Amino acid sequence: MAIVRPAVTVAAKLIAPAVGSSAVPQSSFSNAHAVTRSDATALFNSRSGDRGLLKPVVTNSPELPLLDVNFCGECLPFGQTDVVSRWKHVFTLFRSSTGDLSKLRARADKFFPIIEPIMEKYNIPDDFRYIPMAESDLRPRAVSRAGAAGYWQLMPGTARGLGLKVGGRNDERFDARKSTEAACKHLRDLYKQFGSWSLVAAAYNAGSGYVKNQLRHRKDSDYYSMKLPRETRYYLFRVLVYKEVMSRQDDYASFLWPDSGLKTAYVHLPGMGLGYSG
Repeated sequence: MAIVRPAVTVAAKLIAPAVGSSAVPQSSFSNAHAVTRSDATALFNSRSGDRGLLKPVVTNSPELPLLDVNFCGECLPFGQTDVVSRWKHVFTLFRSSTGDLSKLRARADKFFPIIEPIMEKYNIPDDFRYIPMAESDLRPRAVSRAGAAGYWQLMPGTARGLGLKVGGRNDERFDARKSTEAACKHLRDLYKQFGSWSLVAAAYNAGSGYVKNQLRHRKDSDYYSMKLPRETRYYLFRVLVYKEVMSRQDDYASFLWPDSGLKTAYVHLPGMGLGYSG
């Protein structure tokens, strides 16, 4: 997400209760409204925080394979039930967006060769290539309602602090090279503060001040156990879904594209705002 800004972005921000969660009483479904797959895709990619929640209800769906997944060498602790729940939930929601994968790959084929040398210059791990996917869907002119802009969704004040020109006809947040240079400077600084790439991702999303405050209360806390804003709790999982699908799509093919007889229904739970904070 944009650096130190409210938790609203252009990319997928739909966080519903975990699949199978008891957070929403079953009786709620008596008043739920069915949502088509195209509607689910639109909501998954929506930046609006007041359109209600989607709860995927999968009938006869194949199980998501739990493979070895890591972010910058830090393995997802699938021994923790909550981690597995968040992973499955985000991956299930992503399934409604698989029709856009070919376009996303085409944009990545152009974008990655530009940013990879810059990331290498600052010694930023390759997995951070997927942050702009989660932030902007690799759309250079993406602008959030909060004012974050560009591939990396940088807020005006943060961008200026990193040396970028902002506003008018020369907004360098829309420049792939210059915005990546600025983002990498910030990521490197965050790593000096936290020494963990997963905490760097959390700080990029929620702000370094929030993460520092949490560590003051519990110094041994990590991303997966830390008390975080709702969106940030799912943020790294969303980034990793992009990594997994882009790097080894075939390993998840049976889950992403189940047989035609297997259907996923989405129900809209009205009146339940996302309650983002950050």
